[in-house]
Amino acid sequence: MGPEYVTFSNIIIDDIVLWDGSTHMSVLGGSGTHALIGMRVWSQSLGFVASVGKDISQSVYKDSLDALGGVDLRAIVVRENYQTTRAWQLFEQDGTRTEIMRTDINKFIENAPTYEEMPVDYRNAKGFHLIWGRDLKELSGLISNLRHTNPSTCLLWEPSPDHMRCDLTEYKEILHRINIFSPDIDQAKELTGLEDASEMASVFIGWGAKIVAIRMGAQGSYLTTSDGGAWHIPAVAKKIVDVTGAGNAYCGGMLVGVANGIDLPEAALRASVSASFALEQFGVPKFIDNLEDETMSRLIWARNNINDVNIDS
Repeated sequence: MGPEYVTFSNIIIDDIVLWDGSTHMSVLGGSGTHALIGMRVWSQSLGFVASVGKDISQSVYKDSLDALGGVDLRAIVVRENYQTTRAWQLFEQDGTRTEIMRTDINKFIENAPTYEEMPVDYRNAKGFHLIWGRDLKELSGLISNLRHTNPSTCLLWEPSPDHMRCDLTEYKEILHRINIFSPDIDQAKELTGLEDASEMASVFIGWGAKIVAIRMGAQGSYLTTSDGGAWHIPAVAKKIVDVTGAGNAYCGGMLVGVANGIDLPEAALRASVSASFALEQFGVPKFIDNLEDETMSRLIWARNNINDVNIDS
């Protein structure tokens, strides 16, 4: 039996430099890695579709993901002539982060895994987190394949930087074929030309989206649906060490909730809790023994701070 939740995305090796000159080198990163963190808070049946080169030892990613627990690594493709993507992550004292790619981003895109390389039993997953494809034509093809083999699977699309250069008509073609669209606030502004989260979300709903979750960092997220529901979901942050990947972790948590049929605001609250665990360390966390108790404590806090902005008149 294959994993219940899958991220179809990427691996990046991060070299982190802090404002005081201290470093954390060869930290496992990338959107897929962080999405898995978010999923793992709520599930232990996870799959990772990504690619690496032979330039790194398997232990670089396997040790961290084995420690996370519940991650099936059969879909990590090792490319013969590919140098695994690396990036500098530079942090200022105020927490501002600058990412500088150290390897050829075009090679990163060209060596992405394909649907055909994914184990057949992955196709039955309850949900897929998608941040893949050099353009929306490629993404559309992946969605078609996933829908053909598993029409009821839940698809969450997190747009990549490459997707921001695509034509808006392509967005409209894809949005009605997925379950959840989750851009960050800057992407939403760029796509719509607007500033207000509720107005941006309305535009995406008008383009065909069913569920929109705009991620807004410390301001939480704005959630809306095609049937008129709207909520401001609070950010949950017990301790902040590294903001890298918190949005990806949010998407992972959201996917698990929605795919399980959990009430939508509750699924988004769980997503916010997922993001909180990604904030607390560099790279993949070593979850605490009392994870269930700590998770519930954070979820209760989030439930007490949700803002229902749904006005049905």
